[in-house]
Amino acid sequence: MRQEGWRQYKESLKYLASGSSTSSKIPIYENIEPPLIVKGKGCRVWDVDGNEYIDFRNALGPVSIGYSIDQINSQIKEQLDNGIIFGHPSPIEGEVAKLLVENIPCAEKVRFLKTGGEAISACIKIARAFTGKNKIVHCGYNGWLNNLALGEGMPPGISKSQPLRGVPQQISSLHFTLPWAVIERWIKLFEKEGNDIAAVVVASAYQDMEKGEDFLPQVRELTRRYDSLMIMDEIVTGFRLAIGGAHQYFNFLPDMAVFGKAMANGMPISAYLGKSELIELAREIGISSTFGGETLSLASAKATIRFYTENEVTSHLWQMGNLLKDGINEIFKRYNFPCELKGFGPCPQFVFKDDLMKDRFFQGCYRNGVSFYHVVYVNYSHKEKDIEETLERVEETIRELKDEDAR
Repeated sequence: MRQEGWRQYKESLKYLASGSSTSSKIPIYENIEPPLIVKGKGCRVWDVDGNEYIDFRNALGPVSIGYSIDQINSQIKEQLDNGIIFGHPSPIEGEVAKLLVENIPCAEKVRFLKTGGEAISACIKIARAFTGKNKIVHCGYNGWLNNLALGEGMPPGISKSQPLRGVPQQISSLHFTLPWAVIERWIKLFEKEGNDIAAVVVASAYQDMEKGEDFLPQVRELTRRYDSLMIMDEIVTGFRLAIGGAHQYFNFLPDMAVFGKAMANGMPISAYLGKSELIELAREIGISSTFGGETLSLASAKATIRFYTENEVTSHLWQMGNLLKDGINEIFKRYNFPCELKGFGPCPQFVFKDDLMKDRFFQGCYRNGVSFYHVVYVNYSHKEKDIEETLERVEETIRELKDEDAR
């Protein structure tokens, strides 16, 4: 039962706009999905009514090691006893920057902010200041601060909304959106606008991320040819495909990159990093934030990075992600279910042929104690027994849907 959770959620609507400050977290399946989560441990979460779920939402990606991990929590608590934020830098700010430079290929210098969107915005401002050019090319979702241009390749959830509402045409005219892995479109745009393109901002596509092997180096070469900068949005791919994200996995170097989400196992932090001369420019052009050096998130990031390097976390995410993806796809195929889980194991995406069946599938999984998002995020706490249990529950869901259709 989920009655108390939904009662509390509906009460919150009187005061909390939309019921959540994060649009993608707003519950949509009334009395079926958990509207409010009160606890997480490892790879599982519990709602207000005490229902337990094997969780593959993982806060939409940030929880990469697991909920309530002792080695990370202890470092946050220790820092809490010494202070959260000061009027001068804390030593931990430089320590975490050093760890990122040591582990991320394109990083020469680092600066911190709180969210991916504002870090991308910082990189865009740096690119415009450095190149003297005005126009920006986006690929994929680069955070709500960058909903400045519609076009092919914009994520469906954004393109179906009104992202340009509230954006002056003079600003949106300086931004373009191009699709993932269609290099001909990129070449055509650069031939027309390349002399005034300051940078491209690329977030890898979930369902066909493998195309990045050819596509991303081609974009890198195109930016060099036109003296533009390349900014990799590694908010999702960082610490999942590799510690250094897609640019490490596909073996090329962008000028700047942005990291967040998995970097601190759930604590709010982002890093924009890259060539020294670019990141050093931030101070000169007025990019600054009071909470950039907040110590609790930095303590979590420090502990998380060390946990990654000491426990081969990324390889585990690949292993468990592929085990889950292959198992679910085998079930879909066996029952002739109109869906496929596509992309790389650490962050594959459900691709449905029928939106109605999508809703029924997710609702059925919630009933059977599995919490999915359209992108599947495994974490280090998912072990083989958790994946096996998940596959059993997914198969039970498919059987129930088939029985409903047979009636």
